[in-house]
Amino acid sequence: MLNKTTRLLGLVALGVLTGCGGGGGGSEAPPAEATSAVVARLQTNGTLLTLDRSTAVAGTDANGDGVRDDVATWIGAQSYTSVQSKAATQLAKAYQSVLTVTLTDDTAVRAARLASSDAVECVMQKADSIEAGYKAVADLRRVTVNTDARVTAYLTYVEKVNDTVARAPEGDGCV
Repeated sequence: MLNKTTRLLGLVALGVLTGCGGGGGGSEAPPAEATSAVVARLQTNGTLLTLDRSTAVAGTDANGDGVRDDVATWIGAQSYTSVQSKAATQLAKAYQSVLTVTLTDDTAVRAARLASSDAVECVMQKADSIEAGYKAVADLRRVTVNTDARVTAYLTYVEKVNDTVARAPEGDGCV
């Protein structure tokens, strides 16, 4: 009985879906473009940002400003105000220092932690809303910490600073 019912429901569903042709006059739609082809086309024409996915934790920072070039491009592509863009760049630089800090150098680790704390506060203070601030911080972290090597470096840093105390940012945290 269940088998006949299942077949009957399947045929009814097929009939309903067949009848929903969209009124397009019976012509067939062209085959869908492969996802990889779409991504490649969008990256080539600049519509979709190509993030650095190399195995190097530091990535490329051609101008030496402390922010990976692909991350700087991503920040520029956001609809941030100039003040928000400056705050996001401060946070990107802090995240980059977190990824590349020498973990055996306690002074450098403390400096990276304070810079990161200040930069998060800056982004939160300059955002249009608390939700927008949280989103900006999370998005920037995802863009920056985007490979296995970077995730490993970030988690190793987090483990190092876990259970440590840092001062609260001064003012709005912006430099």
